Amino acid sequence: MNILSKYHKHFLIAALVLSSIAISIRGSNGEVKLVLHNYPVIITLLITISLFLVAIYFYLSNKKITNLVNQIKEQSELKSDGVDSNLAELTERQREVYNLILSGKTNKEIMTELFIEQSTLKTHINQIYKKLNIKNRRELKSRAND
Repeated sequence: MNILSKYHKHFLIAALVLSSIAISIRGSNGEVKLVLHNYPVIITLLITISLFLVAIYFYLSNKKITNLVNQIKEQSELKSDGVDSNLAELTERQREVYNLILSGKTNKEIMTELFIEQSTLKTHINQIYKKLNIKNRRELKSRAND
């Protein structure tokens, strides 16, 4: 399987070349004919091989996508053991505040953007810290980067 994956793109190129040979045309005396018009078995064989190579190409593409999806799932499961699992506990507004903190906004900028009072913002921040079991912004940012 690894050898096939290594030459994945070559299957499509080979299929295109074989198909081109099978359907190549030549014109003479006002007539246009297939170059291999006297050899229909060879034309059929080249087209069949081309279709087989295209099928292998799509099979390998599907395998690669499946492997990537599995890797993404595994990584997300590993991350869910940390802060990410606690993020699900945040309310929508707390998540907005969390994202603004991560983007480097000050309390004043967050209050302006969300149209909230300082006491409301501090309540949100304290709830975020409590739910994520952290003490300050620096810790919040370092855990988010991990």
